[in-house]
Amino acid sequence: MLCVAFLWHMHQPYYRDPLSGHYTLPWVRLHACKGYYDMASLLDDYPPLRQTFNLVPSLLRQIEEYAQEQAKDVFLEHTRKPAADLTPAEKKFILANFFTGNWETMVKPYPAYWALLQKRGAQISSYRLEEIWPQFSTQELRDLQVWFNLTWFGFRARAEKEEVRELINKGRMFSEDDKQCLLKVQREIIKEIIPLYRRLEEKGQIEITTSPFYHPILPLLIDWSFARRAMPELALPSSFAHPEDAAAQINKAVIYQQRIFGHPPVGLWPAEGAVCPEMIPLVKKAGIQWMASDEGILFKSLAKDNPRNLLYRPYRVEYAGAEVYMVFRDRNLADLIGFTYAKNDPQMAAQDLVYHLQNIRRSLPAGHHLVCIALDGENAWEYYPDGGQEFLKRLYTYITQDPALEPVRLKDFLLAYPPTTTLPFLYTGSWINQNFKIWIGHAEDQQAWDNLRRTRNFLTDNEPKITNEEIRQSVWEEIYIAEGSDWFWWYGDEFSSAHKEEFDRLFRAHLMQVHLLLNSPVPEYLRNPIFLPREVKPPLEPLGLLKPTLDGRITHFYEWAEAGYYAAEPLSSSMFQGQMLINGFYYGFDLHNFFIRIDPSNSGLAGAEEMTVQIIFLHPREGRIEFPLVFQEKANPFYLLVIKNEKGEELKQTSNQIGAQQIIELSVPFALLGFKAKEKVSFCLQIQKDGLIWERYPSQGYLSFTVPDQDFLVSMWQV
Repeated sequence: MLCVAFLWHMHQPYYRDPLSGHYTLPWVRLHACKGYYDMASLLDDYPPLRQTFNLVPSLLRQIEEYAQEQAKDVFLEHTRKPAADLTPAEKKFILANFFTGNWETMVKPYPAYWALLQKRGAQISSYRLEEIWPQFSTQELRDLQVWFNLTWFGFRARAEKEEVRELINKGRMFSEDDKQCLLKVQREIIKEIIPLYRRLEEKGQIEITTSPFYHPILPLLIDWSFARRAMPELALPSSFAHPEDAAAQINKAVIYQQRIFGHPPVGLWPAEGAVCPEMIPLVKKAGIQWMASDEGILFKSLAKDNPRNLLYRPYRVEYAGAEVYMVFRDRNLADLIGFTYAKNDPQMAAQDLVYHLQNIRRSLPAGHHLVCIALDGENAWEYYPDGGQEFLKRLYTYITQDPALEPVRLKDFLLAYPPTTTLPFLYTGSWINQNFKIWIGHAEDQQAWDNLRRTRNFLTDNEPKITNEEIRQSVWEEIYIAEGSDWFWWYGDEFSSAHKEEFDRLFRAHLMQVHLLLNSPVPEYLRNPIFLPREVKPPLEPLGLLKPTLDGRITHFYEWAEAGYYAAEPLSSSMFQGQMLINGFYYGFDLHNFFIRIDPSNSGLAGAEEMTVQIIFLHPREGRIEFPLVFQEKANPFYLLVIKNEKGEELKQTSNQIGAQQIIELSVPFALLGFKAKEKVSFCLQIQKDGLIWERYPSQGYLSFTVPDQDFLVSMWQV
């Protein structure tokens, strides 16, 4: 008999911005209506089926907040707002973000939605948005608000909710009432998620397991030098070893699941399948009886060449007198579901998987054996034309009807057939190449870890001064959130995402919040993005020498005609939910001075009180210019220039070479900045309030120019 254990891993990082209180990305809400609901609800049609669902506590916590209607979601707020009342910035936000999803399966099948994408264009930029947003009618924007949410409803919601089917059939010309109806159904489904999983577990059809609360890489928390076990040449900054944090993340998860589902979990999927021997006592002490990882970990632990037949059984693992059971997933079967079958006929795909299972059964001796198929239970279904419905239905039918295959919950199998073999040792690694390169191998990863280390040290140094227990718990919670694996997943160049900057900003926001909760200034190292700076080419670069009148007025067209220009971009991370404070800025120079001009945004000025502009110079010498973001006549406008000397000390001086009325214009001598002719200057502009960055341009990277010399005009004419 081959016992088949599906382990569906459900996880999203913690998207709540501690500074604004808003969820800045919508994926928990949208996946709830698709994968989270589909995968559990479908089991009602297959009573003999038994499965295991790993529900990460950080995901459940967000589902709870949405279900209780406590979650403020930037994307949801842009949906709720009547289309006729949208500001230009909000329209641009919607056009930039409301086509996010797999276009082949979630946009193209719906002619009206596809037409809106074609009108917008596949490639989008700030310049393109400026050109096209006025071309979209109120009705088209409302249709886009509806379609972005509608297309994320999975096959079970479409089958059960008549309102969803009616809106899909309607296709276009949606009303505000249609939109509110859709959001109501969305809320209803989200409220059903946790009770649905609880009901399935209570009747014995599923087992619910857990992961460390915020999905950290446990071996790296215990001691990040463990990364060298698989990568001996890896250089690491300083040291970080906090097994107490690893224990806290496990214990918090167990306590949380006890509260949500009425009992503690007995199974654990370590984040990213990352394991090491030292975590065994921590897991055991928390009451966990078994955990799972990837086949690569097993093969490394056995140190044998491709022992495939040894994969289909559980094992004991021991360390320091503690013992737990372990199972290891069949990576090939998991990858077929996650990456291959979406492109194939669903019946043939289901038959192929069963064929693989039957071959495994035939290759094994008599007795009860276990194949663990563990994979992401949410993201794969975006790539199936029907959300995976037909494939899953056929697969479940074949498995439940095959007398040689028995679907099982993992805890049931381990209770009935406990392991008889103890691994000689447990290899330290993850499911990806059996190492931790993804999370600590890149310079950006290591900068993030070092920021975490420094912030944690700041907390422990100041913890004796904390008298408020609520504050104490809150600051530690921020540390635990920042320890999550997802932040480090997106650093480096291995993976790409349209929201990389947002992940970086959120990670740093949680570390900033530690300082803010303790009434301490946010250090500079947390203010700047971790993504390695890269030069960004603006639409217009400086073409000639400038001679502006610094009166804060648009004196004449030619005043800034030969300047460089950078257009501000609408970002999903904006605390104004798309309300930008500036439209953009001009920059340039003469032979002796650097000039900059900032143009206000009409929609953003209402929130500009107490804002400060910083022009940050990164190279060839660090420094910054600071001044208030004020567009009105003032008696004595001035800016503050801060330059670091060779010792790293900050030298400060003020200047009145600034005008602030319709626009802001200022100049600063290259001599004061310490810049010499022919040196390449790198800089960015950011807007902050109370030490926190609200906008940064470019959002990632920097702009550059070369300090001119007497030959500058000659070289420009030659070009």
